Order: sequence, then structure tokens, then C-alpha cells
Amino acid sequence: MTEEGPRAPKPDEIADLIAHVNLVMREEVGSAPSYALDWPYVITRENLENIRVILVDDHIVSSTAIVPHETSIGGVNLRIGGINGVSTHPDYRRRGYASRILEACIDHMRDLGCHLSLLSTGVPSWYRKLGWEYAGRTHVYRFDRGNRGFLASDPGLVMRTAEPSDFGSIAALHTGRDHGAIRSADHMRTVFTRNRARTWVAEDGGEVRAYLWTRGHAISEYGGPSEFVIPMISRLLEEWDDSATQTSTRTREDRLTDIIPTVHASLSTPTQSDAVTEVLDAIGILRSSEYVGMMRIENLEGLLRAYGLEDIAVECKGSSIRFTGPGWSHCCSLTDTVKFLFGPERPAGLTVDGMPFTFHEWPADRV
Repeated sequence: MTEEGPRAPKPDEIADLIAHVNLVMREEVGSAPSYALDWPYVITRENLENIRVILVDDHIVSSTAIVPHETSIGGVNLRIGGINGVSTHPDYRRRGYASRILEACIDHMRDLGCHLSLLSTGVPSWYRKLGWEYAGRTHVYRFDRGNRGFLASDPGLVMRTAEPSDFGSIAALHTGRDHGAIRSADHMRTVFTRNRARTWVAEDGGEVRAYLWTRGHAISEYGGPSEFVIPMISRLLEEWDDSATQTSTRTREDRLTDIIPTVHASLSTPTQSDAVTEVLDAIGILRSSEYVGMMRIENLEGLLRAYGLEDIAVECKGSSIRFTGPGWSHCCSLTDTVKFLFGPERPAGLTVDGMPFTFHEWPADRV
């Protein structure tokens, strides 16, 4: 048996890599092999240098991809490493391959200048061993038949499915706010038109004034003035929910096929207030808080400088990190450091100006 890696895959190994990730991330759990459609910008020739694989007998048996990107939060500029598709072939598990690949990814993200990395997972305890922890906050507003009527509607609203030529305007709307990943129009077109996603725009005088990006009945991103966004949400909720659908008389066949009446929808928003969330909060639409994802600090001193906290000293001893500021000191583990910096949980009795850090990643930027 010959083993090779972790290393970046070669261009002629792309097909093998996609087949491997489809097997582990899709087919093994009973889903169609749709990985390349779900993540069309991850396994590409342009991103191969940010992917790590291990091969056994010339076949890929374990892999992980990094999707590096820049983000800005109120003038704080960060470089994020998105972790995607951590996968090991079922015949090669429990040999430490995934840990070795992630350690190689951590080294590469430091070389890339990433301040932190971010991932989503159903097995958080495994990632905690390598330093990732749930942190950050995002808000999710919930809509149903009982509250959607409180949203302002506009019968004259010109709303339609986005066309490829609209993404220059959509990107400009996104760029015009002070939080979110830095994206090109081409990248937004690729992300927003991927498998099972839809984009809607509102027009006024032939100009795109607002947009919504949806996956299923989740509105995962919006942009534009609230006087357009709120009626767009109202229009979508009305179209998604057939008032003739009876929620109390679903047949056994409906339940077995997992058909769910379209009476519930959600909207993801930053915790930072904006014109749209101000309208929703004034109405009293119920919202919940969720973690942004599992985060790992890749450049602690650079992160503190990015947020302007240059008067805080950091001392690392093994797995322990001590922070010392004016009149205070706090010691924590690598995973607790994530929460210390980004919350929402805080050490009891310790208040530090500027913490937790303001942070946001739109769902479209998470991989």
C-alpha cells in the first residue's frame, strides 16, 4: 500500500476528488451525487491550491477544501478560511487521515493570512479537539400564517426572478452596506444560482433596487432599501403558502413523502440592526439567535489588531492563552478563546470594552 499526502490535488485528479466527496457527503447518506452542483466554486482548477487530499494506491481517500475570502464588518477587514467537505472514505476511517488533513489546512490558512476559519458540522465534539468552537451570533426571523399579514405589501411591486445580467446591480447593493464578504458580480452569480437556490429582484424604473436570495423557504440574504425588501418578503410568503392547504388533514402518504405545508418561512439577518430588521422589530416579528458556526482562531494577534485592541497582551503556553489588558487578566483554552472574542457566552464578571467582537457572515459565504 502506498500513501501520499496531505497535498494539493492535481488537475487530472479533479474527477476522482468529486467522486470521493460525492460518495462520502452525498451517496453514503442516501442523497444524489450533487456535490459539484451544490458547491460549484469549491472544487475548481482555480481553488486546487486550497484543497488538501490523502491518496492511498493513487486514489483519493480523504480530503478537505478551504474557501478563503475577505470580509468587512463596520470597517474591520478580515480574511476568513471557510472549511468545506471534510471527508474520509468509509474503508479508511480511524486512521487519523482527517486530522492530518485539517492540520495541513491550518498551516495553509496561516500562510494565506487568515484571521480565523469557519465551518458547519453535525459532529462538533470532533472539531473541538482541533480548536474549533461554536461562536458568533446571527438572527433568524420566523414567519407563519399568524404574523405574515403584519408585513407591508405593495400590489404595484415589480418583482421577478433574477437574470444573469442583474448580478452587477445585486453585487453593488451588497457592496453598499458595511458588513459582509467582498464579492464580485461573477462570484455572486455562481453562488446565488447554484443547486436549489433562487434569487429575486425588485425593479423600479427599470433599475434593480433590491434582492432576496432563497433556499427552499429560507430567505438567506437580502439587499436594498426596506421599502422594497419588506414587500418582497410579503409577496414571497403569500406565493409560498397556498391558503387552501389544510395543515390538519395531511394524509399518511404526505407524511411519508415528507411533504410539509408551506406555511412557515425564515429570514436570516445580522445581529447588527439595519433598516429591514428595524421594521421587523417594530412589528414584533419573533426572532431567535443562532451561532454563526464553528470558528477557530488562526491569527490571534492579527485579529486583535484588526479590531483595534492593540493594548491587550497575549501569552500562549501550550494549550492555554492568557490575555492581559488594562486592569484585568484572563486565561482560557483555544476553544474558550473563540467565545471570549466572539461570544455570545461570556466569562462571568469579566467585561472588556470592544468584546465580544462584532461579526457577521451571510449564509451565502459559509461553506
